Amino acid sequence: MAQIGSTTSPFSTFWAHSPTNQNEGVIMGCKKRRGTTLVEVLFAVFLVAVGAVVVAATMPVASASRAKSDLYNKATGLAQKQLEAIRGAGYGNITATQLYALGLIDSTEPIEDDTYSFSNTDLASLDSPTLVLPSGKGYVSVEQLDLDLRKVVVKVEWDWRGEKRTVTVGTTVANL
Repeated sequence: MAQIGSTTSPFSTFWAHSPTNQNEGVIMGCKKRRGTTLVEVLFAVFLVAVGAVVVAATMPVASASRAKSDLYNKATGLAQKQLEAIRGAGYGNITATQLYALGLIDSTEPIEDDTYSFSNTDLASLDSPTLVLPSGKGYVSVEQLDLDLRKVVVKVEWDWRGEKRTVTVGTTVANL
């Protein structure tokens, strides 16, 4: 029977017990490796480089997408603000003369049938499509649907990389 602490322990062939033993760190006949190999370093550098390329490649796409959605948000806000201002004027004031007097359209002269420009209105608060959007234009269309019912459509247009973009909102206003 072996004594506790004797060198004839069944684990003595696997682990070196003495700090003065020259085979310290030897496990089952193999030396412990310290540090990293060249292959491991090259693999880590490769992974970091691939990650950097992926991040660099997605930055322009993300920036363009953010800019495009920002313009859509501005155009939608302008169209909704104009529509709410016209609705707030009331049924009786939804005529070219009254909308012009209220500063909601540029002119009483229609661009098309019952369609008026509002591109240069509200310059003081910088809420004009020409100031907020690239090549921005705004249009208000008023249509008499019934005796006491008018349809108002507000359209905001701008250019995005050579393409025409449009946001359209509309409502009906009744004579109450």
